[in-house]
Amino acid sequence: MKKVFLMFCAAVLAVTMLSIGAYAAETVIYENDFSDPATLSDFKAYRFDWEIRDGGLHLTETSPDGTAVDNTFSHIIYQSKETLTDYIVEVDYMNVQTAGGIIFRADQASVDTQGNGFYGYVAFIANDAAKGAIGCGETNGGWKGNINVGTPSTDCSVGVNAHIRVIVKGDKIKVDITNKDNGNTIYSYLYTIGESDKDAKWLEGTVGLRMRTNYTAGNVSSIGTAYYDNFKVTTANEVDEKDMSVVAAVSTLSIDTSNLVTVYTNNFDTEDSIKDFKQYGGTWTVYDGKLYLSAAADTQSHILYNGYDALKNLTDYVLDVDMYNTQTQAGAIVRSDINAAFEGTNAFCGYIGFISFDGKLGAIGYGTSDGGWGGNLEVSTSVLTPGSNIHLQVAVKGNLLQYTMTEQETGKVIWTFTKENDYWQAGTFGFRMYSQIKNDLDNINNTAFDNLKISVYSDSEVPVLTKGVELKMTVGKTDYTLNGEQKTMDVAPIIINSRTMLPVRYVAEALGAEISWDGATSTATLKTADTEIKITVGAAEAIVNGQAVKLDSPAVIEKDRSFMPVRFVAETLGGTVAWDGATSTATITK
Repeated sequence: MKKVFLMFCAAVLAVTMLSIGAYAAETVIYENDFSDPATLSDFKAYRFDWEIRDGGLHLTETSPDGTAVDNTFSHIIYQSKETLTDYIVEVDYMNVQTAGGIIFRADQASVDTQGNGFYGYVAFIANDAAKGAIGCGETNGGWKGNINVGTPSTDCSVGVNAHIRVIVKGDKIKVDITNKDNGNTIYSYLYTIGESDKDAKWLEGTVGLRMRTNYTAGNVSSIGTAYYDNFKVTTANEVDEKDMSVVAAVSTLSIDTSNLVTVYTNNFDTEDSIKDFKQYGGTWTVYDGKLYLSAAADTQSHILYNGYDALKNLTDYVLDVDMYNTQTQAGAIVRSDINAAFEGTNAFCGYIGFISFDGKLGAIGYGTSDGGWGGNLEVSTSVLTPGSNIHLQVAVKGNLLQYTMTEQETGKVIWTFTKENDYWQAGTFGFRMYSQIKNDLDNINNTAFDNLKISVYSDSEVPVLTKGVELKMTVGKTDYTLNGEQKTMDVAPIIINSRTMLPVRYVAEALGAEISWDGATSTATLKTADTEIKITVGAAEAIVNGQAVKLDSPAVIEKDRSFMPVRFVAETLGGTVAWDGATSTATITK
């Protein structure tokens, strides 16, 4: 009997110790299952109204002034009576529509209705309801950017029920998002707060919830549909250190860049070395054998390659470049749609591997087709100091994007990361630079790019480098332009029998054809890879790939030069001709 009693006491003691241990690890700071509408007074809403109904916290259809909501965000902040530092916060995000999640370490005194206005971090499900992410606001109420964006998950979509859990302890942030119905992981990420974040002082602060009202691209609305439930904040004082000290999982994805074929190089040795680049904002200049941003227009400027068509439309390739005296934000662009690019903040329309505003972090991000910012796909911890000389490599292959920074002097890898993203499939390359002073750092005439190299993978097709052509010739004038560059002929175009006749050599060579002349027969032969044209002076027909083709006007010789009908020659070589009668100018394009 005594033995049974002792066993009973031991069991009670064990249960008691377990209870104490659990309580010590998770002392409740605040808890709300949103069953009581009166508890809404524990929070303060910003921008739009919220309500507790049917056991959940919902975003309503009007703003505080009664107007309809727009396509933006609203947040609601817990009015804490004490300063919160290390804690665990979790919530159920039910019937997910578009972006929503947990705000944490928010400066309660600074929260407002402007911009992103929550002054802290946010762990959230993304706009497309397909993946998780973590980001933060700026001290001025703006959006600093995404720290990390996960990959799409089959367990996350419109209508799913998700559980979001965040642990903050010291400089560590752990975010876990799971599918509430099947328990599968949607997103898991461990982040160590870097120096730039510490400047923002997001090391303490209150908690809250954030939700996007409408998402136009997905045609979904959170208003009255998505809701939060089971909101809980507990202490993190006794959190298992192993959970917060593990190194963030290194991506198992990688792109092999060991076996490449170089298809383009540019050492920026002469002023002509940027003639094939198109500039958007600011002024880029080559001097001292390097490429600089020499004059500012707005906060951002980019320059994109606009030469060989095959290089402007590359799919899978690797960009390598040296970057000297790094200051504030700058980086290398790949897969940029030059037909969509324009002058604007993020209007480079592609991916970018870059250095952050403070000159200390590496990051991967992308601009959207409307000139907006798609977000940071990955951000490093503090790995650089302003004034560094580094080598950048940005590689794209399929849906993989890889960014690697190494020290120029030692070749040591500073940071590398590979990410899946399929927003941009192909496009040109270039550079972007922040032009104005940021944190006493200034790129103007300070930061330079050099030794640009574009390579393709050895197992892929090497592009054929043929440039697009625009040739303008005016009757009676020896000056003409080729791709915008002014040149001079030794004879001028003429008109014979109402037909425009151009000196054949200039046209043929501009369209990529080799030309030879047989004086004995007065015959010109024009050759490309797949076309051979033989035109004899005075003949009514030309021979194209062995077949006779009638000419609307025969070739002639004037001033010891062969003149041929422009439309026939250009169109047979794959070009098109436009005629401006007002200026007597023929424009040939290919």
